[in-house]
Amino acid sequence: MPGVRVVLLGLILMLPLLAVSGRLLFIQFMNAEYFYSQFGHTTESFESIPSRDGRIVSIDGRVLAMDVERFDLQMHYRWLEEPSNPRWLKQQALMLLDPKERRDVEAVEAAQTKILARRQQLRDELALVMRVTPDELQESCRKIQQRVETIIASVNERAEQVQTAAQPQETASESKEETSQKYLVTFWNLLKETLTRPPRRPQRDRIVVREELDYHTINTGIPREIALAISAHPERFPGINIEIATLREYPQKTIAPHEIGIRHRIDEKVLADRKQRFPEGDPLDYQDGDRIGKMGVERSYDRYLRGLRGLKRVVKNRQGEIIRTEIMREAKSGDDVVLTLNTRLQEDLQNLLDQSLDGLQPSPDESPDEKAKSLPEISSGGCIVVLDVRSGAIVATASAPRYDLNLLLNPSPDEWQAVLNNPKRPLFPRATQMMLPPGSTFKALTSIALLESGKIDPDELYSCRGYLDRPDQHRDYIYRHYGVGHNDISLTHALSQSCNVYFFQAARRMGPETIYHWADQMGFGKPTGIDIPGERGGHLPNPSPTNKKDKSPWYPGDTLGVAIGQSRLTVTPLQIARLMAVVANDGELIVPHLAHSIVPSSESSTTTRQMISHPRRYVSGIHPGTLERVREGLIEVVAHPRGTGYKTVRMKEMTIAGKTGTAETGGGKNDHAWFAGFVPAERPKYAFAVVIEHGGSGSQVAGPIAKKLVQSLLDIGLLTSNAVKLQAN
Repeated sequence: MPGVRVVLLGLILMLPLLAVSGRLLFIQFMNAEYFYSQFGHTTESFESIPSRDGRIVSIDGRVLAMDVERFDLQMHYRWLEEPSNPRWLKQQALMLLDPKERRDVEAVEAAQTKILARRQQLRDELALVMRVTPDELQESCRKIQQRVETIIASVNERAEQVQTAAQPQETASESKEETSQKYLVTFWNLLKETLTRPPRRPQRDRIVVREELDYHTINTGIPREIALAISAHPERFPGINIEIATLREYPQKTIAPHEIGIRHRIDEKVLADRKQRFPEGDPLDYQDGDRIGKMGVERSYDRYLRGLRGLKRVVKNRQGEIIRTEIMREAKSGDDVVLTLNTRLQEDLQNLLDQSLDGLQPSPDESPDEKAKSLPEISSGGCIVVLDVRSGAIVATASAPRYDLNLLLNPSPDEWQAVLNNPKRPLFPRATQMMLPPGSTFKALTSIALLESGKIDPDELYSCRGYLDRPDQHRDYIYRHYGVGHNDISLTHALSQSCNVYFFQAARRMGPETIYHWADQMGFGKPTGIDIPGERGGHLPNPSPTNKKDKSPWYPGDTLGVAIGQSRLTVTPLQIARLMAVVANDGELIVPHLAHSIVPSSESSTTTRQMISHPRRYVSGIHPGTLERVREGLIEVVAHPRGTGYKTVRMKEMTIAGKTGTAETGGGKNDHAWFAGFVPAERPKYAFAVVIEHGGSGSQVAGPIAKKLVQSLLDIGLLTSNAVKLQAN
């Protein structure tokens, strides 16, 4: 019957409508809380808390490297955006209302007005605590918004171009039948996609970039008290985050920069290398963003200095605003490293080097010919090393020129290029890597070799006529300048007067192997083992190498040259200072070092200072009598009227033992000026080495610097005047 069919058709149409209506009623009344809760939907993430690296402190208590906290004030983009984003504003308003009130248009509008008023109040309070004007704060926010809007425009423009390029284009050559068939296929694909896939974003909705849901820094380096005040009252500062960062700082700037070194953010290459070395997990737990020592003490003692990052749980709402944070693991500070450096002496010696090098500079009034003869146009720098003869502790290590450590933390391209282009190489660590011929300072080692060989009687007189065989080669300094020799001379006087001819004859008698043996025993040709990376060992030529690669012709002239610190022999200032320490301390081959102790951080489970131990050993086979005879000659270098250091090094307050050195360089360049020794001569406490690159005469240039060095030791109180009555002229 027609009426029954109409009723059945109506029921068939009503059933889907009833199902939809029932679902709507269920959502509205039974499951409303679930959908309302989505307004408060949050996400969790875990972020690291920066730790503070340990300090580097000198033995006299001055901080050489430290971490300083920097507090950056950040504001969420939606809180600084002007005008406010409508969707964000409505979501903020809905979060203030109860579920029933959210359907009330007037209540929502009132809540939005409240949010806008709160945002304005926030800006006023921020301007007050930041001690800036509202206009200045507004300008900071405006610049951030301009930058973000530029990003938004760029991203959406690119997306639109991609979408346009992907749309199919009709061609005029297509037939009507092909076009009709194409439309049918397109319609079918659209119908299938509509029924089986969720709806796509309407084209009118632009892409939301990450910067819109993130915090942006509006002020850096705010005072600590302001940062703490804001962090303590988050309810008063919605949309505000305090970002804490630790920055490395070097308060003393140019004090021993080559030895202290720097710390930098660890790069991906280092992280990848450590992952390869430790596939089961890095024992030091290095992470991206951590800092690692790159040079000097910062690198050698990185495992002590490096702090352990903390961990916090961060809860954010749908807009990316931080709701709350929870500390999961507190950050642990690194330990302090105490160095053996005395900064008062270090400063004095650095100034002394600078003044000495400046004194060698040509006068502005000099003629071009006079300037051409001046030393500093060739001289490029110098170095002084002072160490304890018993422990090997480095008391001072001064290099010139040098640089400000803070410059390397974040240099501008121009500043960095200026340092790199400086011909005097301020970045070059001269104490540990400058390899030069030692000149006559090496005669102290040759004296040990000839005494231990048993082939030379130290009291036997050798005749010196100023040259060995021919007047034009293998000559003495006084012969080259005055045309005379030393006449008959013994070992002690040969040392004090720096007689080359004596050591030439002695070297001929004992042979090169003996010199090589004792030089090798004293550590020449290899690093001293100082506790900073990058040390070089110089070059000790071997007359009888076992390795075929090291074999090269050995000529009689090589033996003579090595005996007086020339030929192919090169050393570092640190090696020469240690040689003097061996002579002074009766044969103990100390290991120079900078670290004195480790002081645990306040968060550490132990509070006991850890002393750093260093290996010590005596030179095998050396006799005390040998060193006594060498010390006798080194004392006369300064104390005897004919000694090479008598006029320029001798002082009434302290007896100084040492050796001048003038190392020839060839090529028309000036000689290197050396003076090395120890004080006090009778009961040695400190050994030292002074070298001026291409400075000229050791006695005339390096000698006066050594004298002032000893005076600084007295002035600071590291030495006490012994009021020795020196031999008169």
